[in-house]
Amino acid sequence: MEPSKENRELFTAFKNRSVYAFEFLFKGNYKNLLLFANSMVMNRQLAEDIVHDSFASLWEIAPILPEDTDLKKYLYTSVKNGCKNYYKHLGVIDSNNIKLSEAIIHTNTLMYEDNREVIKRVHKCLEKLSPTQKVILEKKIFDSLSYKDIADELNISEETVHTHVKRAYKFFRQNFPLDFMLIFLLANVPD
Repeated sequence: MEPSKENRELFTAFKNRSVYAFEFLFKGNYKNLLLFANSMVMNRQLAEDIVHDSFASLWEIAPILPEDTDLKKYLYTSVKNGCKNYYKHLGVIDSNNIKLSEAIIHTNTLMYEDNREVIKRVHKCLEKLSPTQKVILEKKIFDSLSYKDIADELNISEETVHTHVKRAYKFFRQNFPLDFMLIFLLANVPD
């Protein structure tokens, strides 16, 4: 489909770094892009950062954009990729936290009088989650399953697993700040 005359003019002005074209593009797309990003990451501040980064990135490459670039499509793709990169980053953090926890446990630097008592506290915290979040978090933390393995086992999408894990972690951070770290420290510790 051939772009309209207005879209071609907007693109040309944007490519020539017109602040007015940028402002027009920003005002016309920001709210919808923010809703889109927020629906993926469920964190308004993070969604705002991703959308701002997408606009900044587009502005940086404006002079070298190919003539057939659809600016709106570019922004949505950029936001979607920013959200995916956020989840990839979470996977790296999860992996590093689990490795750190295992290292601490295996080197006997944790000085708990009774690990069973700590495990009971963590299980009490888990009881406060929704049933789905509880099952998914237990499989992630205690069974050391990957997001993909959990998704396959529960017949849900990987993104749904990410969403439940993220919501559960957020709940723990907000309601049980000290116990939240215990979940990581007790990963792979037998009951």
